[in-house]
Amino acid sequence: MEYQFIISGEIGVAYDWWTGQKGTTAKEVRDFLAAHKDEEVHIAVSSPGGYVDAGLEIYQLVKDHGKVHMHILGMTASAATFLTMGAQSVDMVDGSLMLIHNASTAVMEWQSANKKQLDEIIAKYQKEREDLNTIDKVIASLYAKKSGKSLEECMAKMDKEAWLSPQDALDFGLIDCIRDDKEDASRTKNLRNFFSNNYSKELGLPPFPSVPSTSTDENGNPTKSFFQKPVEAVTSWLRNKSAKKQNNSMIKIFLNVMTLLAITDGFKPNEDDSISLSQDQMKKVDDRLGALEKEVTDERNAKNALQQQLDDANQKLKKAQDDLTTANETIQNLKGAPGDTTHQQPADNETHDDNDSKFLAEARASYERIKDL
Repeated sequence: MEYQFIISGEIGVAYDWWTGQKGTTAKEVRDFLAAHKDEEVHIAVSSPGGYVDAGLEIYQLVKDHGKVHMHILGMTASAATFLTMGAQSVDMVDGSLMLIHNASTAVMEWQSANKKQLDEIIAKYQKEREDLNTIDKVIASLYAKKSGKSLEECMAKMDKEAWLSPQDALDFGLIDCIRDDKEDASRTKNLRNFFSNNYSKELGLPPFPSVPSTSTDENGNPTKSFFQKPVEAVTSWLRNKSAKKQNNSMIKIFLNVMTLLAITDGFKPNEDDSISLSQDQMKKVDDRLGALEKEVTDERNAKNALQQQLDDANQKLKKAQDDLTTANETIQNLKGAPGDTTHQQPADNETHDDNDSKFLAEARASYERIKDL
């Protein structure tokens, strides 16, 4: 079957730098649907999932278009499943798998804490838990609208976090039919292998077993025993997924911090993906942090000193401006006072007030000095 668009890779990411694979963003889907307005379109989906917000946006875009037919291939999980619920029809190719589960968030705390700080951390994660519960209800409501099941039934199904075969998905009402297509069956096998080989390491997912000849029926379709094996493997993975993802994230953060501190020699993860530091390495970290703290303190003190100098200069400037204003007012008053001008009198009657002349001369000299300042 020919598809006009394929949703693959991580949902909400244009390019995954960790796996080197292209993802699918809501903008790409929006642009595609806008270019095929009022047309019947067929979209293939084979993705491990991704960001909830991007998945919800794609769901709404698909639903608003109204003429979208979704076809699940390979191994499709998480956000890549509920975004299909807005389509006019959804089918799964024989041999493909679907995983629905609860939403999750990264949990990273790498610090020592007193009881007050612990209370703050607990409060923060309690709020995140409540937010996740709300998100789970929203996602479950999409499954419920499609399947006709209750919200509680869908949330219980998500709690199990188990891979669903096409028949499982059909029985629960998440898809409309199972499609038997030889070309897509081959494509599905390749996509399943691609998912396992390229994403299993990053997601902590062990490689899925290939289908042996004894695990197919007379028509060549996978039997139930085939699906039991990946379910057991994925159950084990889901049990340890959060711990492994957190550990990988902590290692990445640790190495980034070491790089920022300009301390890179000897800091490497152990073979079991843990990190241990020698006394010398701890001393390097402590010395570097102490040096950085001193630099920050010195910079802060220098900044405070400069600010004080600026404040003092502003005060002096204000005082000089006030003095200049007062002097200007004094000069203006003197100009209108008696004795501002000199009248020539006959020599025998000539009088002159030496005190007034002296005062006027001093006032003018003070004005000139202040004016220059």
